[in-house]
Amino acid sequence: MSNRLKEEHSLYLQQHAENPVDWFPWSDEAFEKARDENKLLIVSIGYSSCHWCHVMEHNVFEHDDAAALMNRHFVSVKVDREERPDVDHIYMDAVQMITGGGGWPLNVFVLPDGRPFYGGTYFPKEQWMSLIERLAITYKERPELIRSTAEEIQNKITRNEEILQTNKPREDDVNNLSVRLLKQWEANFDSEHGGEKGAPKFPMPARLSAVYNAAISQNHTAIKNQTLFTLKQMAAGGIYDQVGGGFARYAVDSQWRVPHFEKMLYDNAQLLPLYAKAASIEQDEVFKMVLNESFSFLIREMQIEPGLFASAIDADSEGVEGKFYTWTYQDFKKVIPDEQWADFFNVIKPGNWDGTNVLYYNSGEMDQRIHDDQGFQAALNKVKSNLLSERNKRVRPVRDEKAITSWNAMLAASLFESYKYVKDTRFIEVALEIVNRVKQQWETKGHLPRILNYDSATGMLDDYAYTVLAFYSAYEITHNQEWLNLAQTIFSKTLEVYDVDKSLLNYYPASEQMFARKTEWMDTVIPSSNALIANVAFDLGYVLKNTGYTQKGEKMLQTMTELMQKHPLMLGAWMDAAHNSKEKIYVNIGKSYSVDKVRSLFAGENIYPDILPSKELDNNEIMACKGNTCFKPVNTIDDAIKLVKP
Repeated sequence: MSNRLKEEHSLYLQQHAENPVDWFPWSDEAFEKARDENKLLIVSIGYSSCHWCHVMEHNVFEHDDAAALMNRHFVSVKVDREERPDVDHIYMDAVQMITGGGGWPLNVFVLPDGRPFYGGTYFPKEQWMSLIERLAITYKERPELIRSTAEEIQNKITRNEEILQTNKPREDDVNNLSVRLLKQWEANFDSEHGGEKGAPKFPMPARLSAVYNAAISQNHTAIKNQTLFTLKQMAAGGIYDQVGGGFARYAVDSQWRVPHFEKMLYDNAQLLPLYAKAASIEQDEVFKMVLNESFSFLIREMQIEPGLFASAIDADSEGVEGKFYTWTYQDFKKVIPDEQWADFFNVIKPGNWDGTNVLYYNSGEMDQRIHDDQGFQAALNKVKSNLLSERNKRVRPVRDEKAITSWNAMLAASLFESYKYVKDTRFIEVALEIVNRVKQQWETKGHLPRILNYDSATGMLDDYAYTVLAFYSAYEITHNQEWLNLAQTIFSKTLEVYDVDKSLLNYYPASEQMFARKTEWMDTVIPSSNALIANVAFDLGYVLKNTGYTQKGEKMLQTMTELMQKHPLMLGAWMDAAHNSKEKIYVNIGKSYSVDKVRSLFAGENIYPDILPSKELDNNEIMACKGNTCFKPVNTIDDAIKLVKP
């Protein structure tokens, strides 16, 4: 018998629709029932491609005895963290305070007023049943104990938010911050395998981007090469799909070899411009290959229809993690009989992982062969094509087809940025399809929704931040004034809806009440939405000559400076915002100049400015600026390059 989740759009919620648990979606109805019946709530949070979420459903929520206990004593609520990241963020904070750790599934025990008092991640069935029985008894016999615990957690979260917002504003030289960042990176760098030491290994694109940019600006060749080595090692490992392109969410080992096989839109979107920039600066065929294969993967496997991209592809198929992606020795050899390719991809008879083979290669061997053997890359492409054709006959992992506004806008912004490095017009075409979809939603609804392809909650701060960034990027690439106008309109709306008269913006609309305010200030795998707002405030402040926007960005940076001094590696997006506030290059051009020519000549010097039209310059004038500091107009591109060349 189905429960209430049957009517929900979310794939994750639908996956629990046949459970015997009397699940509610996140709703007023659930909390009203809890108040009316004086029951606690279980808020269980996950997402469709979460392996351990599936495991807990199978081991716990599908069982009648566990469900009966939950239904008797609790009101149970299922939440898709990608659909309601506001709920996930604030309850994750609470669980991390309680247990010192977090993850998904996130299971939180909550009072009828929404305040959490206990929680954890995965629970085996017997432990789960014992826990919920004890909590139900405690609430019946000693409710004041649970309420006092909830109040303590609420006060801690509120106090942490207040401390963050009242950080004494301070400034620091961008160079000093960059030096701190590079020192932290160097101390944590895994010289053997790339990335940071230890396992599991996450790509962390915002962190990699900040380190790469800082190394370039500081002329630190050794660390620049460390980031390039990291990109090479990621591309060589099993975390990268050697057959179909695209990156998995993370590697479970320290060598990038064995992935947790789920693929997320946000990882692949953010990694595109990193590989594009490396391909342009280094003129390296491996970086170009990864960029093109990853783009092809996104179009082939994650595009729902033009302008809409799915959020994730599951790790499991036919109930087995990685089954779609791995190869037995025999199956590989049936497709590719030549033993050299089994050797190249480390395919062995007993398997290199759990009795089967994850494909990976030695990055040094790839570099040598792609450089020395003219026919190697064509042969490699043929091998991959044959393997892909064979793999496409398998049962595919489930794709979560919700098109999240922020992740789609992120992809659009990344494609526009990637175009600046490699001039692939396909990137512009796809990015424009996305921003037009987002624009359509904005004009239809009068606000940005969280999800583009079904009715959903209003967007969160990251949805607005990435949309403004994507619209500004569309303007910078196309010089179509409409995109700049939209970027300004939505940025103004963002300040109106999410600003709580503090330095940093609230993550969810300020008018919506939860048990505490929540500011998203730290990067995770996805950059901090406040850092994105600060960054785009400088862009719009510059191009619109709006000092209020610039001052807002400066105030946000100053509030974060102390944390950036202590933890620069955790705040990559803030580090990039600080760098851009002083060092980003804008080039204003008169009508006589070809945008493509200006872009190409600057790129020849490994400089990638924002190129903007100017009505204030004469037709043959060109003016370069760093941050808000502008040089006198000149009459040749070469002269403009000399002004900003390091």
